[in-house]
Amino acid sequence: MKKNPNAALIVGQILRDHLRASGLSTEQLATRLGLPQGAKVMNLITGRHYFPPDLIEAAAEALGIEPTNLTRAVLRQFFTDRTVDFMCQALSSGPTDPSDRLAGRSRETTAKRKSKKKKGVK
Repeated sequence: MKKNPNAALIVGQILRDHLRASGLSTEQLATRLGLPQGAKVMNLITGRHYFPPDLIEAAAEALGIEPTNLTRAVLRQFFTDRTVDFMCQALSSGPTDPSDRLAGRSRETTAKRKSKKKKGVK
């Protein structure tokens, strides 16, 4: 999967515009995102770093950003427009199938796979 640096710049612009409008400082935003204060938030705002998808909800709430647009922008850092459009369409089609064993389970409660060690060949 190839990352898209232009999409990171767009996400940064969205964050920058909403940060100005919110009246929050970068330090306050860092706190609300659960990040250390300093360069990390500035790198996200300038698009030097890719915005982590797990921070979408916190950023949308802190900055008053419409979640769907922010989510699409963040996903476009990692996936093609076509893939993002498909994912959004699939997710908006309704509730998950009750037979989906992973639906509603967090990553922490999902059983972890054990890695198999390969035996070296002599």
